Amino acid sequence: MAIIEFASLKAEPWRNGGGVTREIALGGTAMEPAWRLSIADITAAGAFSAFPGMERTITVIEGDVVELTVDGVVRRLERFRPLRFDGGSTTSCALPTGACRALNVMTRKDSFGAGVLIAELSKKQPLHLQPDQFLVLLQGQAQVLSGTATRTLAPFDTVAGGTPPEEAAMGVPGEPQVHVPCPPAISGRGFAALVSVFAL
Repeated sequence: MAIIEFASLKAEPWRNGGGVTREIALGGTAMEPAWRLSIADITAAGAFSAFPGMERTITVIEGDVVELTVDGVVRRLERFRPLRFDGGSTTSCALPTGACRALNVMTRKDSFGAGVLIAELSKKQPLHLQPDQFLVLLQGQAQVLSGTATRTLAPFDTVAGGTPPEEAAMGVPGEPQVHVPCPPAISGRGFAALVSVFAL
């Protein structure tokens, strides 16, 4: 389990000057990514870069509306409603309500897939994160419990699932114990994006 603080992410400008991107996690290499998770600030209308061979899922996480034109079809993206489309499509955006921030997931079609679910957080029923999942806090407050350690998340911080240092022991008293990983548990009040990345 790792926590990736939004404040630590480096902002990289788009080639067309329409915004900046902050990379959260990457599979493969920067030149040939297998998958990529990032947060983008869309500050001006204009064209999106094409990524042939990739599938993209974009979710507006701050601001109201982004209008995407994908291969000539206009799609209206309201906040917290993911949209999946072909990364190689001719795509441009308009900002009818002003600048927005978006969560962007890209996967290489022939090897990886991804799912994005917007989940409401609860203090009584924590979300348990698996090794192939990421959780991005979008709104509200959240705490992460992993083993005996507790951390508080700031807005847009990301929790990456994985095996924590502490493990839970299960078994019958007096017999050898079986150690199983304790997935991190996230609780709180607000909304988060649960991103699953998986090999095909």
